[in-house]
Amino acid sequence: MNKIKQLMQELCPEGVAVEWKAVNEVFDLRNGYTPSKANLEYWIAGDIPWFRMEDLRTNGNVLNDAVQHVHKTGIKGKLFSANSIIMATTATIGEHALVTVDYMSNQRFTNFTVKDEFRELLDMKFVYYYFFILDEHAKQSVNTSSFPSVQMNELKKWSFPIPPLAVQDEIVRILDTFTELTAELTAELTAELTARKKQYNYYRDQLLSFDDGAVEVEWKTLGDDSVGKFIRGSGLQKKDFTETGVGCIHYGQIYTYYGTYVDKTKTFVSEEFAKKARKAKHGDLVIATTSENDKDVCKAVAWLGDEEIAVSSDACFYTHNLNPKYVAYFFQTEQFQKQKRPFITGTKVRRVNATDMAKIKIPIPPLAEQARIVAILDKFDTLTNSIIEGLPREIALRKQQYEYYRDKLLTFKK
Repeated sequence: MNKIKQLMQELCPEGVAVEWKAVNEVFDLRNGYTPSKANLEYWIAGDIPWFRMEDLRTNGNVLNDAVQHVHKTGIKGKLFSANSIIMATTATIGEHALVTVDYMSNQRFTNFTVKDEFRELLDMKFVYYYFFILDEHAKQSVNTSSFPSVQMNELKKWSFPIPPLAVQDEIVRILDTFTELTAELTAELTAELTARKKQYNYYRDQLLSFDDGAVEVEWKTLGDDSVGKFIRGSGLQKKDFTETGVGCIHYGQIYTYYGTYVDKTKTFVSEEFAKKARKAKHGDLVIATTSENDKDVCKAVAWLGDEEIAVSSDACFYTHNLNPKYVAYFFQTEQFQKQKRPFITGTKVRRVNATDMAKIKIPIPPLAEQARIVAILDKFDTLTNSIIEGLPREIALRKQQYEYYRDKLLTFKK
């Protein structure tokens, strides 16, 4: 980092003489398009890269091939030239990529090709980096309509800097190095995050397997009369939320907001609504019975608050005589997931009904053993979550740090 600062001081872009031109003076701008999907000839055995937002999501911001290709018969006029910039100027605005091959793009992108008279004056990697600045301009220059788009007349007037090539080359060298270092660090932190999660999941599953036979365990179904019962939630929707009142849990919050257990709700409903709603009490497990993916179906949170709370439809709550946290941890195990999978139904929306959930078996050790297991997992959960929360924060800080120095390097006097 000290080297970066030193290079910034040596380079001092704020003091370099820079020529400024309007974007449309420097670039030829053309919109992308989609060849007719009705004409299959355009989409079979094509070899011309046709870029969409999916390509940026999948392969990053420097692209030499596309996920999808079109046939030359579907092309109107000339291809977009290699070493051009594509920028999203509709829908998801303010993302761009450098394309290093001749190509086509869809209509979401505006294509920026450097004009011939400026080709000897610009390093395309410098252009690529400066477009991160223009991305932010784009986000601030959106037409307010039902379909957001950049105000193109304004975009064409934006100023684009042309510092000496030696300055451009040095900026590119610094940013390439910093980009590589940031990517390596992010990859290392992400790998560490994944490893910690796997370690925690393995330890939890081992602890709840009882394979060693050291503890006497009864295996019973969740719906066994001596264990517990499932109660469906009420017709609670987001429109029923109030600023204050009786606490409530909406099924979507279970996999987007809550963890293993909670004693305060994020949302509330009116006293009047709560009177008609079915309510979970302290110790009950609140379970999401629907999701868009198999993993989140039956995700659960133990309610440890003192008051009763309303539970939404597409959720149920499990009233039982077990340790609440013990049950919540069991619902996270692979053992539970394996039993759950055969009961999942639906296509776009995946669900498991309470009747089928009641058939899933749970190992039931004595309450003292349940408490011991919970104490161990609570400590491990706290340690793991502090790391899990800390690593994404570190990744975000590194990204902010990179963007700060990048923007400093690309700041010039007018």
